[in-house]
Amino acid sequence: MSGGSMDYFYSHVEDAAEKFRLNTMYRVAMRSHMLKLAKALRAIEWNDSGDGDDQEEELINECLAPKEVLATTLSEAKRILGELTKEIERNESSTQI
Repeated sequence: MSGGSMDYFYSHVEDAAEKFRLNTMYRVAMRSHMLKLAKALRAIEWNDSGDGDDQEEELINECLAPKEVLATTLSEAKRILGELTKEIERNESSTQI
């Protein structure tokens, strides 16, 4: 597959970032963030389309708060551990004679 797996969503984010007024520092910061996000979305879309972008993780990381990946990974690991524990307990109770 080539291009457009997400209907070029990144270009809509870029367009939106360019259109609003930069009349506060919050908006300036938001625009900067949106442009970084658009680059990351483009990399994701290109990789999902098979076109390839070897900077995907770096670009995504630039959009995230420090340690956000670690926090997400730990949260997901806890969720999986809980499910695994329930499944083990369910299987242990069904195999007892």
